[in-house]
Amino acid sequence: MIVIIFTIISIILCDFDESMRWGTYKPQLLHAVTQRNMKTFNPITGALMYADHIGTDDRSLVYKIPDLNTEQVKINPVHHNGKDFNVQLISDPNTKSIIQTTFIKFPMESKVNFVDEIKTLVIEKPLQLFYVLTIEQFNQFNLETRTFQVNVTNNGIRVSTYNEDETRMEHFFITITVNDRDYQYNCTDEKISNLTIRTLFNDYIFNYDPRPTLMQAIFSNSTNTNNSNLVAIEFRAQPGDNIIIQVTQTDKYIPDYGFDNLQQLSDSLAAINKFNFKKVFGTDNKCAYSSFNNLMAGLLFTYGNLSCVINKDTCTAFKPMLSHTPSRFGFPRPFLWDEGFHNMIACKMNPDICLQSLEDWINTMSIDGWIPREQPRSEELRSYIPWLKEDPRESNPPTFFFNFEYLIDNHPQYKERIGRIYLKLFSWYNNWFRTQAISDEKGKFSGYLKWWGPDEDSNLGSGLDDWPRTDGSKVSKYNIDAQSWGYFFTYHMVKLARIYDIGVVNNLEERMQLILNKMNSDMLDPNDLIYKDILYYPNTDDQVFYSPHRGYVNLFPLGLGLIDKQRVDIIQQYINFMRGNTMWTQFGIRSLETNSTEFRKKSNYWTGPIWVNIQFLVLRALKLYYWEIDGVQQFYQDLRHNMIETICSQYETRGYFYEHYNQNLDGLGQGNRPFNGWTSLITLIIAEKY
Repeated sequence: MIVIIFTIISIILCDFDESMRWGTYKPQLLHAVTQRNMKTFNPITGALMYADHIGTDDRSLVYKIPDLNTEQVKINPVHHNGKDFNVQLISDPNTKSIIQTTFIKFPMESKVNFVDEIKTLVIEKPLQLFYVLTIEQFNQFNLETRTFQVNVTNNGIRVSTYNEDETRMEHFFITITVNDRDYQYNCTDEKISNLTIRTLFNDYIFNYDPRPTLMQAIFSNSTNTNNSNLVAIEFRAQPGDNIIIQVTQTDKYIPDYGFDNLQQLSDSLAAINKFNFKKVFGTDNKCAYSSFNNLMAGLLFTYGNLSCVINKDTCTAFKPMLSHTPSRFGFPRPFLWDEGFHNMIACKMNPDICLQSLEDWINTMSIDGWIPREQPRSEELRSYIPWLKEDPRESNPPTFFFNFEYLIDNHPQYKERIGRIYLKLFSWYNNWFRTQAISDEKGKFSGYLKWWGPDEDSNLGSGLDDWPRTDGSKVSKYNIDAQSWGYFFTYHMVKLARIYDIGVVNNLEERMQLILNKMNSDMLDPNDLIYKDILYYPNTDDQVFYSPHRGYVNLFPLGLGLIDKQRVDIIQQYINFMRGNTMWTQFGIRSLETNSTEFRKKSNYWTGPIWVNIQFLVLRALKLYYWEIDGVQQFYQDLRHNMIETICSQYETRGYFYEHYNQNLDGLGQGNRPFNGWTSLITLIIAEKY
């Protein structure tokens, strides 16, 4: 019995990487450090807030990424390696301040787990700074028993957590310097003291917004220092002050000091970070480095359940997720096909984080193999989009297989871990085909695929939301992008099966060939040699039509390398198609031809704007599969130049990477910002690391 228990415990501990326990895993906040707490799933979070005044409500407190109505506030991750080091600048003209945040995590054998520093670089008018520690309640089935106790010493402020049995668990030691001098913490004269410590016990925070609790503490003048679940260190800075707030965290001993040489350590780590980046990506290009930092700043950890149309097991179950996010403000939640693109970058620098993200995603799978495409697994994340409900009939492109292929080819030590989830991957594959494949009259797979959508012209599952799928009264019969992803999925399952399950290889290869044969025989328009969606009139199978709409959907056979390189005529026709006036701009390739009846219609989301992920797939395919074909290299160089110029010039002039870019005249960034998601693929485009 002892051996069995020890084995189970060992497995659990081995599966949890302790080095990932703390991180900046709340990207939707200006700056926050939180726990990836795999024991209770109730994290402690330390967050920066600030205000130039405190009104009677909480709206004056700044703590989230600002909304899309202003570009004035700039949030710039100067350095971020995704693991143990980041530096961020927050420039706010509204409060006339510039604040630098620095997070440094130490090796596991160190006494200190991390130090988190808030440093003012510019203050032109009075500013109230708050460092707020909260104990959150993510896990409704494991009610939190820890509380904070606060002790002020001559050297700083010590905040410790205690269990019901008064066992110490974590310690935070907070120091403040003002204009290079240590603050006198025990000063009790309110007329000259700039420091207030506020504590409060409130209902546990399910939806992380501590502002109401903090405002309650402020206006009730709460100063109780024991048995609280919120501690706010408030410091009132004056114009010209240079304020440094340091938070040192440990669970091994009680700290009683700050770091005098943190800037020197930070500078050294920044140099190491840049060196490692150049070593991996082969470039020190500023735009590529900044793009990578933005992606890493979007790494999120969450725990909870989902809201679904049909409450499958994965919806009701509370599950943990470590995942990158597309946009720290606009989309601060995990997206399936986005994460495959994110990890094409992350796997190269942080393969351990990449694989942990993939495992977490796969472990959210329902018992019948469905993986929800969006996963806001907490009340906090759902507050951004409260009406969202996941639908088990919807699937997303299986971009994770770019990542599995890279890890197996470049990090063979992960083959065993990937092998543990192989059966789940096969279950996902079967579910994907059950929901997106077309069956013949005998109920067998016909070789064709079509995205399921809530209506004929809406395909959120495809990833190309409002791209036109109908023409008048004609609707989709087969979708060329679904066909392409179906081949891609099967091809990569064949590669995995050759390692883990050789017995199914022949059947998978037969299916793969069937998909390709149907695509070539029935979906290639002989009039222009472009693969297209197939349309038909509902309630009749007598006649089918090639969709008149051309754009991104048609590029997937090329972008996924499915076109036989011997068909030079098709490849060159694709080059001519993309180079034509209806698709080509000096900023990138449009998502839909200008002569389409649906151009810039609907939400004008995927019906015109330029998206980086599709340009990336095209560039990658041309480089890897079709490089020797006449005309390819020049087209590749031109498109690559245009994308770099568009994205990097916008970043230089406006300070953000954007969701998509205007196809008309100016190439201006549009949509959500900062878009730290697949726009970060510009890093790989610059480095030519496909």
